[in-house]
Amino acid sequence: AVVSTQSTGVIVLQGLISLKESHVSMRSRLFNLEGRGYIKPGENNQNHLKGDMPLQVNTSTNNEINAAEALSTEIKAARETFNFNSVRVFQRVYNRECSAGSKVLTFNEAVALLNRLDFKYYGDGKYPLSHYLREIVGSLTTVTFPNFVQAISISISKPIPLGYKEGFEDMDLDKNGKLDAKEVFNMMKKISESCYSWADVEDFLASTDMDHDGKMDYPEMLKAFYFGQ
Repeated sequence: AVVSTQSTGVIVLQGLISLKESHVSMRSRLFNLEGRGYIKPGENNQNHLKGDMPLQVNTSTNNEINAAEALSTEIKAARETFNFNSVRVFQRVYNRECSAGSKVLTFNEAVALLNRLDFKYYGDGKYPLSHYLREIVGSLTTVTFPNFVQAISISISKPIPLGYKEGFEDMDLDKNGKLDAKEVFNMMKKISESCYSWADVEDFLASTDMDHDGKMDYPEMLKAFYFGQ
């Protein structure tokens, strides 16, 4: 049956976040949370480790240094309370490091940035965070923001289940770091047998789109599905 247009935003949001079908959470179905948690310290990490990767040295102008210092207070607060606002702060820092026209960092750039932010280890300080990052990106030479913030979450012992980043990356068909209406519509069809209209998609995006760009990026998805739980 077609969902009524009345209160569709509420219906869709409730359906996507909390509704259970066949005793399996739609949230878990979408992000495969029952099958994936997070890589445990020292577990099967040696498969991809070929020694420490050399780090690239980034030179910064005075303006960049001053801007980085201006973020220091926010970064400190973001480390202490890991939430949507924290992820937004780390996103700003990450985006500052990306080259013009690029939305990703090289592996070495990402590790260098994590080191500068003092995210160097995980597992109670036993393991280099670069090893975990290499584990989750595999043979890729670049690191997306979802992977970057995933590494931060395990470094501070507040790991985000891997299903969230993997689900987001699967749904981001054009790989631009944001889910548009078409990609959200495909997501709705994937996790529910209900027939959603385009108005449902617009209502859902309106309820999750914090920066009003008409799309849902990774922090906004975490706010809707993870931090809101």
